[in-house]
Amino acid sequence: MAPLPPATGGPPHLAASEAARPRRRGVVIVALVAFVAVLTAAIVLATHLLTSDDDAPFVPEEGAWWGMYVPPPGDGSSLYRAVTEMESMLGRRLDIVFTYHDMSTSDSGLLIKGDEPRLGEERILLLSWEAKIWSENRDLHWRDIADGVYDASVIDPQAERIKAYGKRVMLGFDGEMERKTGSGSPEDYVAAYRHIHDRFEELGVDNVVWVWAVTGYSEYRDRWKSFYPGHEYVDWISYDPYNFGPCRDAPWQSFEQTLRPTYEWFQANGFADKPIIIGEYGTEADPDRPDAKAAWYRDIPRVLPSMPNIKALLQWNAVLEDQRACDFRLQGPGVLEAFAEAGRSPYLNQPIP
Repeated sequence: MAPLPPATGGPPHLAASEAARPRRRGVVIVALVAFVAVLTAAIVLATHLLTSDDDAPFVPEEGAWWGMYVPPPGDGSSLYRAVTEMESMLGRRLDIVFTYHDMSTSDSGLLIKGDEPRLGEERILLLSWEAKIWSENRDLHWRDIADGVYDASVIDPQAERIKAYGKRVMLGFDGEMERKTGSGSPEDYVAAYRHIHDRFEELGVDNVVWVWAVTGYSEYRDRWKSFYPGHEYVDWISYDPYNFGPCRDAPWQSFEQTLRPTYEWFQANGFADKPIIIGEYGTEADPDRPDAKAAWYRDIPRVLPSMPNIKALLQWNAVLEDQRACDFRLQGPGVLEAFAEAGRSPYLNQPIP
């Protein structure tokens, strides 16, 4: 801003008459008002620049985001249509849509493909990048990833695709890694995760929010810390709690009983400063209580605020074919209605970037 022009004439006691003094004071007051206005505008502009969408924390200030894994249609038709049909039944838009990808050089290994850009126009994309070749049912070795074996063929091209997309995406690498036995050691996993993260940075990909995801199953707790890449490499942590119930001959658990034990473990074991995304969750039906599944979902708005570090909740709306088939789809008496009711809670209606 240009400096104010100097006042004309000498000091008041030498150059100003009594009649001129009020006029000069008026000029000074106007100049000061103008200066304050310009300064205020500059502060507002600086504040806007410092808190623009690109720099703002990628986490809801209050409450949690609401999302889902919607399986791709078996007939190869539009995932966008499947998502929007689900949203129409729920009476609201999903905040996050979860999709899975392998690390092949085929179509299944493409990030930001098909309907994903269209879905991402009004939603957040969460991409799970699995260290597998699905067509060969083969795990990739984490040490090979860490050593750069797949940089040119897989990692760099997909990094460039995300960079070209422009909007921020959430990206998880090889979730539930603690269950794997053929990909390497915990140290190998950490090295692979860090290598991908660092490779993206070297390529100037700055629109990724990094997610580290474990099962959440209590039998694996002793392994989680050994697989953790470190706070500087992880933006969100994630786990996948399910109420398996009769599908696994397990005791029935409420929504709170399903989520809270692992949540409390993370709070007590050095992860309390990280937001949590429930990347997959759901409940089986109870054949002895037809209304139990609906009640499970109806309980979400009451329980979730008591676990405030959970900042996103993603229903896994599919049949889990692991071991014995478990059906977590929103089916059964009153289930879809109860889920939709939970999604109307103010706590689960938060703005997205």
